[in-house]
Amino acid sequence: MQMRKYIAVFAISAIIAHIAFVAFLPKLIMVFYFYTTTSAGYEENKIYHAPPINSSQRTVVLPSPNLLYSFCIYDVSEGPLLIEAKVPENTYWSVSFYDSFTNNFFTINDRQVKGMAKILLVKEGTEVKTDAIVVRAKDEHGFVLFRTFIPDKALIPQLDALRQRWKCEPTKTYLFD
Repeated sequence: MQMRKYIAVFAISAIIAHIAFVAFLPKLIMVFYFYTTTSAGYEENKIYHAPPINSSQRTVVLPSPNLLYSFCIYDVSEGPLLIEAKVPENTYWSVSFYDSFTNNFFTINDRQVKGMAKILLVKEGTEVKTDAIVVRAKDEHGFVLFRTFIPDKALIPQLDALRQRWKCEPTKTYLFD
């Protein structure tokens, strides 16, 4: 009888630990990510471009050597964020938005937008009038990840020059007064 009590206590403890782990691990991952990126000098609401991936470089988790990565740590607590990016032609390109729990809440790619991508990231509930694609974030903090496929290594300088013109910055222009 005593053994059943121990087994029951162990089972209940294991279930509680599992639920806590699953519920809070994504948030802990993002807290660690924000801590390491900001302590490394990365600022919020500014775009950064990782160099082409090789075996010794891992700015992004599980990176692909066939992709160029850019990222922006966002904070929309003070206002919206305008993201502008010229979409490269004849190659895969995407931009994905992640909240502070690592949930992907919006993605767009080169099949959905051509030419210049203009995306306005706002807090949920914010009214806007804009010709840009409006993305509503439930969290004030998160990150934006850009991916560009490298079809040929000789195109890296051209693709890199293109992404150097991309923007991820605060704006007031598109809000109602």
